[in-house]
Amino acid sequence: MEKLKFYSLVPCVLFLLFNAAPAVGSAREQQHTPLEVIRQSNLKVQEILNVHKTVDEKTGVQLLTVIDGITSFETISHRVIDRFCKKLTKAQCETFDRIFQQLLRVSSLKKMGRYRADKFDYMGEEIDKNTAVVKTTAYYREEKAQLDYHLELLDGKWKIVNYVVDDIDTIRNYKKQFIRLFTEKSFDQVMERLKKKIAHYREENRNQDV
Repeated sequence: MEKLKFYSLVPCVLFLLFNAAPAVGSAREQQHTPLEVIRQSNLKVQEILNVHKTVDEKTGVQLLTVIDGITSFETISHRVIDRFCKKLTKAQCETFDRIFQQLLRVSSLKKMGRYRADKFDYMGEEIDKNTAVVKTTAYYREEKAQLDYHLELLDGKWKIVNYVVDDIDTIRNYKKQFIRLFTEKSFDQVMERLKKKIAHYREENRNQDV
C-alpha cells in the first residue's frame, strides 16, 4: 500500500466528503471564505474527474485551470527560491522561478493526494486578517494524513500559498532540498535536474488513470 505523501506535492484539491460547520454570514459571504474557496474548487475537480476517467492532456489542462484559480504558484515559488536568488544573477533567478513554477504545476497532476484519497474531512478554518488556514484530514484505506491549506488574501481573492502535511511544511521542505542540491551541483545542473523531473511527470501524466 502506498502511504499518502502529500508533502512532496503541491495542490491537493479533491473534495469527497465535507463535514465542516457552516460559515456564519450571508450565502455570498460564505462563498468567499477560505474554506468555501477550497470546497467549491474541490467540487469542480470532482466534476471533471467524473467525466474523464483518464487524466490525459486535455483533462490536465482543465484540472490545472481549477488549481491555478485557487493557488498562487508565484508566491510559493518566490518563498522557496528567494534565499537562493541572492547569490544568483537576475537572469538566473528568473529562469529558476519559471522552471520551478512549471514543476509545481505538472507535479500537482501526478502526485496530488486527490488521486488516492478516499475522502477528505474538513475540520474548519482559522482566519487572521489576510491569512487563513483550512484544516482537513485525508483518508486512504487505513491511512490518513493531516493536511492544512495555508491561504492569503491576494488581490481580493483567497489563494493557497503553502501546505503543511502531517507537520511537514511544503515550502520549508523544498528549501531543504534546494540547499542540498546547490551544495552538490551547479546552477545549470540543478535546472537540468528540474527539467528532467518535469519531463518525467508529464510522461506519467499522459499514462495516468484516475
